[in-house]
Amino acid sequence: MIRALPGKAQWVRDCDSDESRIDRADITKELGDVLWYVATLAAYLDLSLNDIATDNLAKLASRQNRGVLGGSGDNR
Repeated sequence: MIRALPGKAQWVRDCDSDESRIDRADITKELGDVLWYVATLAAYLDLSLNDIATDNLAKLASRQNRGVLGGSGDNR
């Protein structure tokens, strides 16, 4: 299961940047798969999706406030 998640996320990331060319039915299916994998992994690890989302929003707000929203790596 964990091996499939990066492939699904990569597919979503690689979608055409021209939004008019995105097949909404296809991306809805793929995002649903990503959501299922994330929810299943969170449940397996006894993590709350609400807590994950809340922590992520706080992390992104902190990065924005420090001017380091762009770039890569979690510890910035």
